[in-house]
Amino acid sequence: MSSYNVSINGNLECGESMCAHRLCRSAQSTHSSRRHKMLRRGDRLDISEGFCRKIWVILSGMTAICIGLADGRRQILGIETAGNVICGVGTSAGPRTGEWIEALCDTMLCELDLQTMVQMSDGSRQGCPEALVSELFNVMHQRLEECSAHLVTLGRLDSTERVTLFLLDMANRIGRPVNQGIYVELPMTREDIADYLGLNTETISRIFTRLKKSKLVQFPARNAYSLIDPAALQRRLPLPVPETSTNSVVREFLTGSTSPQSFRDGACS
Repeated sequence: MSSYNVSINGNLECGESMCAHRLCRSAQSTHSSRRHKMLRRGDRLDISEGFCRKIWVILSGMTAICIGLADGRRQILGIETAGNVICGVGTSAGPRTGEWIEALCDTMLCELDLQTMVQMSDGSRQGCPEALVSELFNVMHQRLEECSAHLVTLGRLDSTERVTLFLLDMANRIGRPVNQGIYVELPMTREDIADYLGLNTETISRIFTRLKKSKLVQFPARNAYSLIDPAALQRRLPLPVPETSTNSVVREFLTGSTSPQSFRDGACS
């Protein structure tokens, strides 16, 4: 079981570790360098100060990494789910814009103070700077790959392809198999999706309507959808869906190695 101590500012100091990420485990010997933060839906956490002085591991929930433009518009740089690591690295948009983590639903973060981790390092195998640098390199490499993939999405895919890829990606990350394909509860508004894909809300709604008419996607609620035939949607795209999910059943469904009928027959329940 995990335990916490409530600090003066209301954050949760880590007791017994509930963090499975290796970065969190690297901080176990210095409890003062990490703490849990609970963000309610709509809460913002400023990450514009400094360059990776702190990083955040998402334990549960979903967040958006956002920047604000000088004219008030928002661009979502990334959608992060449990297990993802966030680092405020600054942007080329200039100091007049902010950069923040925005909770799309109730979210628990593990905040790691890298400066404290290095200063309090005792030379142990998990706590030494070399191990920390190695793990940070892996995190940054993954982030660069994700940023490159999103640049291709924004730069080369048309609006319908962007939305289709987004729906498949979210299904791969947070979807679950049901008797009618893959069901996804998505705590994002049309505006959130538009700000992530570089589109407007009218375009998102129009494409959703078009996909619904194709009978490949169903929208049982405003914040949920079902993919009836993910493999057919994948064939409409010029690139594969990023494999980020740990759910092998969902991945098999998306790649077409498991059919929708097998879910209805209970083979994957």
